Amino acid sequence: MAWRLRKAWRTNRLWLALCMGMLCAVPSAQMIQRNDRVGITLLGNRLWVCGRACGSIREAGPPAGTDGIVLSEADFCDRTPWWRVGWSNGQRGWSAERRMNRVQLLPLPGEGSYPNISAAGAYPVQVAPDGNPLNVRMGPGLNYGILTQKPAGATGWAYQVVIDSTNRLVWWKIRWDDANGGHVGWSADSRLFSGVYLTKIGAVRPINTLTIESSASGVGITVSLRDLQGNPASGTANTPTTLSYVSGTQITLTAPDTAPDDSSFLYWERNGTPYTSSLSITLYLTQSQTLRAVYRAREEQFLWNLIAPWRQGQYWTPSTYDGHGGGNMLNAVDLNRAASSRSTCPYTNGWIQDCDEVLVASHAGRAYTRAQSGCTGYGNYVVLVSDVLVSGTSNTYLATIYAHLNYFLVDNGTQVVAGQPIARLGSTGSSTGPHLHYEIREVTVSGSTLTLGARRQVLNNPAIRLSGQELRVDLSCTVSGLGYVGSPILGTASVGSVPGNRTPPCTPYSCGGFLWSPETAPERCIEEDELPVLLYLSDVNGDGCVDETDLRRVLMAIGSDMSDTSSDVNWDGIVDEADLIAVLLDWGHCAVP
Repeated sequence: MAWRLRKAWRTNRLWLALCMGMLCAVPSAQMIQRNDRVGITLLGNRLWVCGRACGSIREAGPPAGTDGIVLSEADFCDRTPWWRVGWSNGQRGWSAERRMNRVQLLPLPGEGSYPNISAAGAYPVQVAPDGNPLNVRMGPGLNYGILTQKPAGATGWAYQVVIDSTNRLVWWKIRWDDANGGHVGWSADSRLFSGVYLTKIGAVRPINTLTIESSASGVGITVSLRDLQGNPASGTANTPTTLSYVSGTQITLTAPDTAPDDSSFLYWERNGTPYTSSLSITLYLTQSQTLRAVYRAREEQFLWNLIAPWRQGQYWTPSTYDGHGGGNMLNAVDLNRAASSRSTCPYTNGWIQDCDEVLVASHAGRAYTRAQSGCTGYGNYVVLVSDVLVSGTSNTYLATIYAHLNYFLVDNGTQVVAGQPIARLGSTGSSTGPHLHYEIREVTVSGSTLTLGARRQVLNNPAIRLSGQELRVDLSCTVSGLGYVGSPILGTASVGSVPGNRTPPCTPYSCGGFLWSPETAPERCIEEDELPVLLYLSDVNGDGCVDETDLRRVLMAIGSDMSDTSSDVNWDGIVDEADLIAVLLDWGHCAVP
């Protein structure tokens, strides 16, 4: 018996020392309130239970670690709050919160009392001196391993409860307040005869969910901080995912600029509504919500961001006619410079001479300069091949075609940037007057060959923009010599110095005077001759056939600084023996119609 008393005295001295140093690790801001769940500390072991506050008729109360429910508001006696508590052992009466500066009662997380305890949300908790140090386990039971230990004063959020009737313990899943979300594990809030391990230090808060989605698959979103479950453990959440947070938590999400499928980030969407175009967003989660990172496939981004292929400030009118574009008049567009723009048919008040006008690249890519056999059909033309793959393919790219040109301003195979001058407008090939014939095509690169594939609908297609403007024709508005016309497109490319003309295979059209009104011929393009289906990249000089001239070009470029990009037949970034072999294998081949 004496040994037990000495042990109790040593335990109480430890409790008192901790209380003196830490104010019992209980913030003064959190007071016990009516309907709270409370527990008896080790210093409150067998506290008095009275018939009324400060009552002289009393009985020994429950042991330390017992919990109960506060049944009334506080009654004060000598400035000490007394509470009427219904204890889980069946006792009921008034007990002092403190006695001789010793804390006897502490608020506990949860609703109800043992064994009927539930969680109404997330409870801010703190390790009490009785629990110093407090074991954090991998699961709700003594048989689970210990993850770590928390000292008195450590704080966190308790949000999930499990009753361990075998050991008469109440286990809480807690996310501790360490860096970026901290440890997540299970701890008991009290233990019979040992006191209170965890005390509630604030009001319960709702738990809100944050659902993170992406329009592109496989996107990882950087999340700071981790949620109540400790997710995402790596700091990056794979979409879609749903995280749980205490209401009011500040969270930062950062989306990658490019998705795994090479699509580009556009904006965040919140609950189905566009929110912000910033990659990173910080929000206070006061209610459950869904955030979605919206991406545009690289193919879609390419079509949306094409540059109008003429100088800044110029207006050019789109037109087409029945039978144009290989049978679908919306698959190709003819373009002429307009004197002005108006909102009604014919959408311009006149025309400006545009023959020999500088044309620029609508996008970055490799420019292949060619001429159709016999200088028919497209005449002098450029196939500008981008590095944007068509969805679902490994070697088919998007390209733009510029036809009926007078001159080239770049050499065959030159790598160009968007807005760079590449040609001058003309009327070579099967054309009745100066204009730019413009298409968007799929091209397949295989070895040393380039195969022209399907045309994309370039007109009246809401997915395609030139300098941010939709390329449209009004099918109820016709102009003699042009066909159907639409609103002019304003150029945005700032053109500096223009390189010299390259002598083209087809004789340039003689521009003559000013073109103040359209030509009177019924068609601008005569498409009796389609472009060749198959082009040879080994045709280094772009004359239509692979011959000794191409061989000499490659031989001279081997080991060079890649100033002659056309000699890099296989697109591997270096002119070497592989390119030489490609020319030899294709020797004598010409473009295949």
